[in-house]
Parts: sequence; C-alpha cells; structure tokens
Amino acid sequence: MRVLHTVYPPSDQGNPFASLLIDALSEQTDSSYFSWGAAFRERWDVVHFQWPEKYFAASNPLVSLVKRLRFRAWVRLLKMRRTAIVLTIHNLATHEDHGEAAAAELARLDRAVDRYVALNPAVEMTGLSAPVDVIPHGHYRSVIPDAVRTPSSGRRLLYFGFIRGYKNVPGLIGAFGASNLGDRGHDLRIVGRPHTPEIATGVQSAADTASGQVTTLLEAVTDKDLYREIVEASVVVLPYADLYNSGALLMALSLERPVIAPRTAATEYYQSQFGEDWVILYDSPLAGDSLERAVATVKDAGERAELDLSMLDWPVLATAYVTTYRDAIAQAGRRS
Repeated sequence: MRVLHTVYPPSDQGNPFASLLIDALSEQTDSSYFSWGAAFRERWDVVHFQWPEKYFAASNPLVSLVKRLRFRAWVRLLKMRRTAIVLTIHNLATHEDHGEAAAAELARLDRAVDRYVALNPAVEMTGLSAPVDVIPHGHYRSVIPDAVRTPSSGRRLLYFGFIRGYKNVPGLIGAFGASNLGDRGHDLRIVGRPHTPEIATGVQSAADTASGQVTTLLEAVTDKDLYREIVEASVVVLPYADLYNSGALLMALSLERPVIAPRTAATEYYQSQFGEDWVILYDSPLAGDSLERAVATVKDAGERAELDLSMLDWPVLATAYVTTYRDAIAQAGRRS
C-alpha cells in the first residue's frame, strides 16, 4: 500500500506528529513525505491530508490563485485515478480566515474525501461527506531523550507553542497578573512564535505591564530547547478560547507535566483518559481567581497517580490507520 502524506520532512522546530505517524506506518505501508513532483507523477493508493489549507492559501492574491489552480488540478487527478483520499480533522474550524476562495477550495476537497480521521470522540462529527474513524493523537515519548526527563522543581507556569489569536495568551498573562500567584513564588513563562507581528506586540505588551513575574521568548525554538523549557515548569497552561485537539497537551504529558486547560468536551475526555492529577480544568473565561484555583490543585510529582499513555503508542495507532486506509481504498474503488 503506497501512501502519500501531505506533510514535508521534519525539522528540529516542527511538530513531530507526522514523522511519528509515518515512521510507525513504515512497518505496514510504503509511506512518503510530500513533494509536488511525487504528487503529480507517481500513483498512490492513498493520499492522507493533514492541514490542507497551506496548499491553496496565501497572502498574495495572485500566488493564492496559482496555488488553488494547482491544488484543484491535483485533486481532480486523484479522483480520476481513484486514489483514496483521507483527511485528518485537527481542528473543528480553521483558525485563520483565508478568504472565500480558500474556503470554497476546502469544501471542494471535503466532497472528494473517502474517509475522515477524528482525533478524539468527544465531539460528534456531523454533516460530513464520508465516514469518520476516531484515532487518537499519539504521545511523544519516543522522541524525547531520557536525559531531559527530570522531576519538576520550582513554581513555574508555562505556555508553549505557536501563538495564535484564539490561544488567548494575553488573557493568560492578564489572569496571572490579576492573581496572587506571583506573591506566592510562582512565575509565568511564555515560549513560542507569534503568528503575526500584531500578536507579538500584544503578548509582549501584556507581559511588560503585568504585575508578577512574566518572561517571554517569542520565537520558534528547537526541540531540545522546548524540552528544557517544559521540564523547567511545574505545570503547563493552555488558555485557549476553545480546545478540540492539542499536540501541546500531549507533549506536556509525554514529559510528565500536568496541564491546566479550559473545560470543553474534548478536555473532559482527556481528563477521563489521563486523570484529574494530569489534566486540570477551569471554567472559561480564564481569570485570576480561576487560575489560582487550578494551580492550587496541582499535586507534587510524588503525589500524582501514575500516568498511562500506552493507549497512545504509535504502533497501535498505525494499525488503526491501515484499517482506515483500506476502507478508504474500497470506497474510492466504488467512486463513479
């Protein structure tokens, strides 16, 4: 079975989700990273789409048009060849508005999908053009060196990851400043690259004016530096306005750091899977008192229940993906 994944080879600053998936699938499939040459010239049994917007959206209108026409031609070729199309739903809605033309392109792709993958069962997927299989997001333990796994010390709260507007990072800084956590020896660390200069300005301004100890590193960091930032924290805070799926949550748990997150259907599911010692929920909106209450429930490492991530081992997940691919191939074969 030949599978083309719409992701580029990994770097030391990227999300290792795709590389972990492809490595696990290599035992059962011939899986490849993406290139336009391979997309058009080679035949594939399955094309597995992840974050497809990047292939047909751009800030320049002319570049966007060219990208959309190329993408549209490719999807038509896949349909003509009866190549199975699988799409992973990473988010319930796109986080940036790329315009009506890009939205129309995404809708066109949706109509061509033979099978969807959802990353948790907490939200019922309705109105889709094809069946949905639930395959959870795997953990990151296999890519983390044992040498960086150290017990937490101090009282650091950490936000890490790409900083987009919906992730509410200025709101987290404001809540920390409005709390008494700084007076109790806690500090807040913000690490990640802002999506726009305006977001960067907003985050830094909030940090500069917040009372308490707030430090920032507003840039992409290497995996090694990210691991160090996480293990230096006692708890990771994800202040998102809404949360369906989060690689950051799984990365924190993979390094055995508890996570504070908003109460949503998805985070309640994660809490049921991993336990209240590891996933601590607050009711939105995030404020100083709700952040204080959440931090107060964080237990010391020796007091927390054992964290079991075995259900997220990549070889187990790869077998589920192969089943999805086979079902998608059967569906594509019936396509008129």
